[in-house]
Amino acid sequence: MQTSLITGANRGIGLALTRQLLQDDARIFATCRAPKRADALTELAQHHPQRVTVLQLDITDESSIDSAVKAVAAETDGLDLLVNNAGIGGDDSGRSLGQLTSTEVSHVITTNAVSPLILTQACRELLKTGDNPRVVMISSGLGSLQRTSGSSYAYRMSKAAMNMAARVLAFDSAMAGITTVTVNPGWVQTDMGGPSAALKPEESASALRKLIKRLRPADNGKFFQYDGGELPW
Repeated sequence: MQTSLITGANRGIGLALTRQLLQDDARIFATCRAPKRADALTELAQHHPQRVTVLQLDITDESSIDSAVKAVAAETDGLDLLVNNAGIGGDDSGRSLGQLTSTEVSHVITTNAVSPLILTQACRELLKTGDNPRVVMISSGLGSLQRTSGSSYAYRMSKAAMNMAARVLAFDSAMAGITTVTVNPGWVQTDMGGPSAALKPEESASALRKLIKRLRPADNGKFFQYDGGELPW
């Protein structure tokens, strides 16, 4: 049974991926900032009480990270999969030139890039004892340096920083034996992607599930499209 930790599991891609991984007989620690308001996730856990545990986690709060990881460690000796999915898009002050504020840009970068790195660090010992341990960073094609369109400064910078964090983790001797990759989930119909996006959360999550299942050490450090193709950094 694969043991997984998924952040931002209360909606969108995180919730859809939690449902998908249940098809693979997974044991899932599903996290979100406010479990009491996560009705769909709570219902899922009630239907699978032995396999889904909902944990409170604010990825921007290191004490919250510590508490969540301790809760996982109390239930399992190892972690096979960490999916760093939680993130934000930022408000208008992080999007267009002329409206940028250092506070908002810094907040988005911290949430989307720094926080997943700190969580991965906290999970390292659990991952080291996992079976084919993998860290999957849910990034964006907007984080690729080969993109040439403008705007969305904070979000694009945060995903580029996340990509670099994943790349460094992949070649850090302290992470030996743990496969770390970055994945673009596609343009998805979430609160962030909007209703006009090309993919439903279930479609993206289904493809992500297939990609996660086939990840091996040879994939360490790669940047994938949700359908398994590689993307340029």
